[in-house]
Amino acid sequence: MPVDVLAIGAHPDDVDMICGGTLAKLAARGRAVAILDLTRGEMGTRGTPETRAREAQRAAEILGARERVALDLGDGRIENSADARRQVIEVVRRLRPTLILTHYWDDLHPDHAAAGHLVRAVMYPVGFARYPAEGEPYRPNEVLFFMAHTPFEPSFVVDVDGYHERKMEAVRCFASQFHSADSAEPPTGISQPDFLLRLEARARHYGGLIGRAFGEPFLVTRAVPVADPVEHYAPFPKIYSSRSWEDHR
Repeated sequence: MPVDVLAIGAHPDDVDMICGGTLAKLAARGRAVAILDLTRGEMGTRGTPETRAREAQRAAEILGARERVALDLGDGRIENSADARRQVIEVVRRLRPTLILTHYWDDLHPDHAAAGHLVRAVMYPVGFARYPAEGEPYRPNEVLFFMAHTPFEPSFVVDVDGYHERKMEAVRCFASQFHSADSAEPPTGISQPDFLLRLEARARHYGGLIGRAFGEPFLVTRAVPVADPVEHYAPFPKIYSSRSWEDHR
């Protein structure tokens, strides 16, 4: 059965940390959500691929994802190869998502950037009838790029008020990656004691830009279509009211 959204991450835990609030919100609203991890995370400093796979499945359940798929494109070795394109195309053709969410192609992390380039590269051939991959030709409506390390000017910010805690519950499933006073494994950026606080701070920052407590930013490569601007903006605070007027005049 087709899904509404397919979130594609380079490693287990990427989409959960970066756009988990959006996925949780869409799933709660009845949208069919799926997740594709391009690698098993085998090069990670902490944990094992087997542990991370279990953590990822539990996180997907909390977010409300219908399915979580894991490819094995090679942690630290993701590339825009013919074989990688074929594997991603076959997943997209099977799940037939309306939207794809994935990494910004200019992210600091090499695997994140490679994932973004790979997804962009499959968007045309996925719809080619003669492309040598299993499944019926299909092309999603749009690709939304999410923000990991490298900031960008977002095309829009998704209001995730009411879903940030569910996201954080899913993120905490990846216990092997986080700070533990009893762990003898080497420290990483994610294992710093304040990492989850910094993750929340980013969500608060982008939420503040749209007058909400929590938000998640996305980038698209073409103009964002809006059917009814009044309906679109009516639920949000008036940008020129009270103190906001002082900030924008």
